[in-house]
Amino acid sequence: AVFFRDRIGWAVNLRTVQVVRNVTHPYRSSRRNKTMCNFYRAIALHQLTVCLLVVCFRNPAAAQEPQPYSKELSRGALQLSETDATVTIRQADRIILAYNKQSPPVPDGIDPVYARSGFLHPVASPAGRVVTETFPFDHAHQHGIFTAWVKTTWQDREIDFWNLAGGTGRVLHQRIVSTFADEDGIGFEADLIHRAEKEPVVDILRERWKITAFPTDGSYHVFDLQTTQFALTATPLIIQRYHYGGVACRGPVRWLTASDSFAKKQPAGSTTPPVREPGEILNDLGSDRIAGNHQHARWVSLTGRINGQPVTITVLCHRENFRAPQAARLHPTKPYFVFSPCVDGEFTIDHDHPFTSRYRCLITDAAPDIVWLDEQWNSWCEPM
Repeated sequence: AVFFRDRIGWAVNLRTVQVVRNVTHPYRSSRRNKTMCNFYRAIALHQLTVCLLVVCFRNPAAAQEPQPYSKELSRGALQLSETDATVTIRQADRIILAYNKQSPPVPDGIDPVYARSGFLHPVASPAGRVVTETFPFDHAHQHGIFTAWVKTTWQDREIDFWNLAGGTGRVLHQRIVSTFADEDGIGFEADLIHRAEKEPVVDILRERWKITAFPTDGSYHVFDLQTTQFALTATPLIIQRYHYGGVACRGPVRWLTASDSFAKKQPAGSTTPPVREPGEILNDLGSDRIAGNHQHARWVSLTGRINGQPVTITVLCHRENFRAPQAARLHPTKPYFVFSPCVDGEFTIDHDHPFTSRYRCLITDAAPDIVWLDEQWNSWCEPM
């Protein structure tokens, strides 16, 4: 009963209960004879099938349950491997990305409330330079490439899935659904849960990630992130207007700018001087992190140096995304940005309105090349 109530409401749920009773207790429908019994049982089974189909069409994530899949795949130079903790994709034995099914160990000095699963880290360049961070001591709730909304309402509850210290919500890994290798690339599907944590604990959304990595000539790494968020209850989740929240990318602590309040600090227990190589943020409009904040961008680059060598991650926002080109929050001092459609106003995620977006991530061992990045966006979004 809870299954149906959570997905299509009490009306269908109560009807389904009646149908199930007719299937399991057919003589309640007719006691005339065995022929009539079978007749009513057939009707009841038909009605139950219709109810199940309604659930599947209203919530496609409920329809696709995990099937047996391979934990080791390869396609040309691309390899995928799954362990209890991660799903990792490599090209020519060099890591492209790792998806964290479990939270990595929480570093000393970091509150365990910041433990999180269901995000990408490390994400690396062909030279092995890691462009993401997990448990950054300046903002320990930010983890690599991740998704979360900040200011939301469900029933009469205010839920913040981003700022974990508040204790009202979080996003976590639920399951791996599938892995695949085809003519385009290699990848996997994973389900995440957006959970309201205060009593009563409620799973509000199921989010399905589809990660696909593509072969390259070795001069850059590229993968797609497709995300679809489905309502798990009959009550919609209202995403309120706010200045950040959505699909985020967090870079290394060493890329903090000199004006950041943590720039001269170091993690608790560290005895070595902090290493800082301040990073920059650039969008397709040519704007930096200050002028570009909340501009509607086709792509955003986070760039810096690691041990003196340049490296960049650029995230392309597909032209068919909700409110595309989406507003992007560019932090003024920290190495992170987030595509945030909530900047432009409130919207709702419910059974009839899932949230779906597509992003392409490009990682290079070089400073941003605006012409090349525009070509990449055009070839992805406007193929000939």
